[in-house]
Amino acid sequence: MKHIKTNIITFLSFLSFLSPVQLSAQQKNHPKNYFRSPVDFTITLSGNFAELRNNHFHSGIDIRTFTTGKKVYAIADGFVSRIKISAGGYGKAIYIDHPNGYTSVYGHLDDFNKTINEFVKAHQYSKNTFEFDLNLKKDRFPVKKGEVIAISGNTGSSAGPHLHFEIRDTKSEHPLNPLLFGFKIKDTTPPKIFNLYVYPIDSLSSVNGKNTRQKFPVTYYNNAYHLKGDPKIILSGNIGFGIQVNDYLDNTWGKCGIYKMKVKVNDSLITDYSFKEFSFDESRYINSHMDYSLNIMEKRRIHKCFKEPNNKLSMYNYFSNSGIYNFKAGTRYKIDFLAYDTKNNLAKLRIFAQAKETSKPFKQSDYNQLLSCINENVFKKDELELKFPTNSFYSDVKFKYSKKTDSTYLSDIHSIHERTTAVHKYYTIAIKPNRTFKNENKLFIATIEKPDKISNVGGAYINGWVKSKTNVFGDFAIVQDTTPPTIKPRTNFKLKNLSVQDKISFTIEDELSGIKSYNGTIDGKWVLFEYDAKNNHLFYKFDKKRLLPNRKHKLEIEVTDKLNNKANFQADFFW
Repeated sequence: MKHIKTNIITFLSFLSFLSPVQLSAQQKNHPKNYFRSPVDFTITLSGNFAELRNNHFHSGIDIRTFTTGKKVYAIADGFVSRIKISAGGYGKAIYIDHPNGYTSVYGHLDDFNKTINEFVKAHQYSKNTFEFDLNLKKDRFPVKKGEVIAISGNTGSSAGPHLHFEIRDTKSEHPLNPLLFGFKIKDTTPPKIFNLYVYPIDSLSSVNGKNTRQKFPVTYYNNAYHLKGDPKIILSGNIGFGIQVNDYLDNTWGKCGIYKMKVKVNDSLITDYSFKEFSFDESRYINSHMDYSLNIMEKRRIHKCFKEPNNKLSMYNYFSNSGIYNFKAGTRYKIDFLAYDTKNNLAKLRIFAQAKETSKPFKQSDYNQLLSCINENVFKKDELELKFPTNSFYSDVKFKYSKKTDSTYLSDIHSIHERTTAVHKYYTIAIKPNRTFKNENKLFIATIEKPDKISNVGGAYINGWVKSKTNVFGDFAIVQDTTPPTIKPRTNFKLKNLSVQDKISFTIEDELSGIKSYNGTIDGKWVLFEYDAKNNHLFYKFDKKRLLPNRKHKLEIEVTDKLNNKANFQADFFW
């Protein structure tokens, strides 16, 4: 009895160290036969759960539809709890709460079923807005399992026709891995490993005599993965690893993400994580989980197998010493990397390494100031002020700064550290103009990615400074925007008679500060113009219920950029 009591206390002590997300993921029993498919055809995927994306983990699965217009079904009884429409993101999306504690999400839709669509359009006209995010009461739109709720599309930031589908925990709103719920998706294909990356962690560490990240290409032969060319690997001191690995499912070419990763050194587990569940609040920690600089410079997304000090992801099941291993001279090491998908298909890479001592510390590059990854930080120069809140970084940053003059801008170009270093939180940036300007309300701070490519960070002119917030490093300067957006008709208004057409279309663009708002009226009344931001496409579908046919009409459009420069377009037409 005493032995059993001791075991219970030990188990409860273990649970106390787990985060709420880790605990719920371990306790959750995903129902396997409760939900039906959201589509009526065989599911193949172009993306899966927790796949590595820019600044976030993918929160669902992407079901290939090949074209728009496919029926989308409620996966179980429930009620529509939320409808959201935006020019980017999920585009047209619908959320259904189910009585078993889960919420299903359907994104990039082209349209909703007739009942929901009439409600949506009435709401848009009552608020004079295309975009909205509306939570609904339980009794507003009850749905039955298998009911058609929408039509698939390509709206929002979708790069091609598909259905973005999620399952969330209703109470916590955490996205869960849909592939754990028993949907029939054929997958006998294991993940594929492409490259191994090895990281010296400090000035006393090295990989083949070098104190920088080293890349080792991987090849497959004799039913196993090997390092290409069978290179010697000599390690010294504290070392971390990273793997470039993708998963692939049957009957699809799409690159997907793995489900689980383990690393063992001489058969001792040092790394173990799996992608079951996460919180949207922690999704940006992906910039620490993967190698941020490789993603920025080479668009190469890899899984680190070690953890930075301020990486608070809850997906990690186990790390020994944060996944960092100390390699000691005179020992031969066997290192295994194991990548799994949700069907337990396995890709395994085994390497061997020798260890040696580093004779002296490697020289570190110069820097201006050490920024703490945990505490607040402030950096000031004559024409620049930066304020970083607590927990802005994943590791301490050896911060570098320089500036250069460029007559293109209203300030010097301030090179704030390196754009290949991730910043977790928004920080305050203030730059003082050093050239004359006419209108302080037309100033903003821009990131300069190339001489001909800038991005608006925003900003307000306050007491001689332009101030804003950003969560990236790079080159920054003050830009003035007095140029209105452009409105280019795609519809040929010279025809005058548009009765055989189903919509009016425009291309709207703003090269400097970006589009803030748009508004269209016909005969002086607001009409529903939809905006597809990725294609700069603004369009109005003729609505027989709200627009009288067989007569002349007067169209007016106004588009405003983020510095309140306005462009207008007017035309008469017959419909």
